[in-house]
Amino acid sequence: MANDEKTYNIDGKEYKDSQLPIKLKNYIIARQELVISKVRHEVELEKIDVLTNYYNDRIKTGLNDLDGSSS
Repeated sequence: MANDEKTYNIDGKEYKDSQLPIKLKNYIIARQELVISKVRHEVELEKIDVLTNYYNDRIKTGLNDLDGSSS
């Protein structure tokens, strides 16, 4: 029968879930949630960069059209 106990690899050492106190497991979970949140924020920043560039291009095009129509 396979051992399905969750393990954590921290600094190259493996720890069984049953070896860790609940407080330490909570710290690990909190850190995992922060890492996930950081990745989500990085993706959102990439989206913002793409949209900012898009709107910058639209503004330039609009100003060029405006300047061209007034001559």
